[in-house]
Amino acid sequence: MAGKINKAPKKVTIKHIAEEACVSIATVSRALRSDPAAGTKTTDRILKIARQLNYYPNLLAKGLRQNRTRSIGIIFNDLNNPFYTEILSEIGETLNEKNYSMDISYSHYDFDRERKNIISLLSKRVDGIIISPIDDQSENIKLLSDNDVDSVLIDCFPYFKDKSYVYTKHRKGVELAAEYLIKNGHRDILLFIGPQEKSMADHFVSGYIESLKKYKVKVKKELIIQSKELSIDSGYETFKQLLTENLTGKNMLFTGIITISDLLAIGIYKVANELGFNIPGNYSIIGYDNIEVTSVLSPPLTTIHQPRKRIGRESVKILLNNIENEKKEIKIIGFEPHIILRGSVRNIN
Repeated sequence: MAGKINKAPKKVTIKHIAEEACVSIATVSRALRSDPAAGTKTTDRILKIARQLNYYPNLLAKGLRQNRTRSIGIIFNDLNNPFYTEILSEIGETLNEKNYSMDISYSHYDFDRERKNIISLLSKRVDGIIISPIDDQSENIKLLSDNDVDSVLIDCFPYFKDKSYVYTKHRKGVELAAEYLIKNGHRDILLFIGPQEKSMADHFVSGYIESLKKYKVKVKKELIIQSKELSIDSGYETFKQLLTENLTGKNMLFTGIITISDLLAIGIYKVANELGFNIPGNYSIIGYDNIEVTSVLSPPLTTIHQPRKRIGRESVKILLNNIENEKKEIKIIGFEPHIILRGSVRNIN
């Protein structure tokens, strides 16, 4: 029976705990992993000694023995976008609770960088990868399958049959936005998309076109414009240039605007402040994502809500389940978006 704890060595191992508790190393091992075979009283005594010795498990060594590193790779398109940072925060909380670490990188919508990020994470032997791919059919995604690493794809339409996906149904989101503008009398609606390579861009465009056709509104391809990035600055520069070109003879007429990111919408607000036009007096705007800042804009931005926290929770839940269990599950979770009505849309009927 252990009495007063001897001075603990600098690095405590289960051998030291076994000596103090006068039990075998096997018994300590069972107690530390809450194996009922150790017995309740013995387990309680061993855990008390472990705490007194300031023992903590060597997770890296344990991971190597199990051929695991307890590290998860994260590759997102843009870490400056609150949409991704909010998802990342939720993933990080869960991984911290489960004693996993994160190795984070971003592609910035660059295929070569995305590929290098994947190869780097594979070389570090991460246990799994959560990625928002640039394109849903990219050769880069095949790297994950070829190297047999557990992975979950987010913000990406399901394409590969051996992959799990967590995403928002963007086609439905843009349909909600278009329908709301049309019911408020708008017939000339600008669709403001981001990088052409982005995985979901085609789904936004097709959903937009189908919505206009459904309500017998003429589709004008020139009203689909593209920015280089999904950022406030890119939204500002692209929209300001568009207005300048209109003044010099391009003559694109529109009253409503749908952006595929709240950041692009905020860029339009910046142009409005600079050039003096009114939202929604001159242009009615609907954003996408429902990031926190949209509710404090003037006027508050009507936007399409994406469940960012749920995307984060579900993606890491699927990944850890497949890492920690022999039976792998392929899951596809598509969340329904909904519209948040605020003050940036005017009824012109």
